[in-house]
Amino acid sequence: MPLKSASTFFVIPARRNSKGFPFKNRKLLDYTINEIPIELHGKTIVSTDDEEIIEKLSHTGINVLKRDEKLCLDDVNIRNVMMDVADKFDMNPNDTIVMLYLTSPDRKFSDIKKILGYYDERKIRTLTCCVEPKTHPYLCLYKKEGEKGEQIVKHDLYRRQDYPECFEVRHFICIFQVGEIQKLNKNMYNENTVFYKIDNDMDVDYENDLQEFIKSNTIKE
Repeated sequence: MPLKSASTFFVIPARRNSKGFPFKNRKLLDYTINEIPIELHGKTIVSTDDEEIIEKLSHTGINVLKRDEKLCLDDVNIRNVMMDVADKFDMNPNDTIVMLYLTSPDRKFSDIKKILGYYDERKIRTLTCCVEPKTHPYLCLYKKEGEKGEQIVKHDLYRRQDYPECFEVRHFICIFQVGEIQKLNKNMYNENTVFYKIDNDMDVDYENDLQEFIKSNTIKE
């Protein structure tokens, strides 16, 4: 059923398959769902092809969109998934999507509220989070044959203090107007995107990452 009365939607992509971490989204789902206030469940949409997730959410007020098989292939980009969600829920170009990957289990709703407030106050059309990179790109090389290398960024600087400031994209929270989706690249940003710097560097791609997160939280408790 279209949600015409709301202007801000919380969209959670939760594809079933994950080659690096089987059923990753099943194991990570609760960390995000439990942070969303009940009064916002009607504005929350989970796009998934996972029957277990669909069944689990069927007893909540959260909207579930059964994702088409063609949008579940390994080479499908998240931009097309967001376009599908916007179309199926009859969203307007000025509506806002807050996209929440499940790979940030330590993300709190206070984080979402803070960054969404920043987005709204500055009338931004597209925002993505970023972190300070562990390695500056000026120190990175393409690997070539014969154990040789070539600079990724051509430069002749020696002192690190002369390197330009840079950051690494982190999809901790992505916010964008529906009308901007087609203008975004496959990593969900473009030349107009504002990058919001965060200190959080948690990104669960493999099961070991999740185990480390669980272990660290057990120690804190």
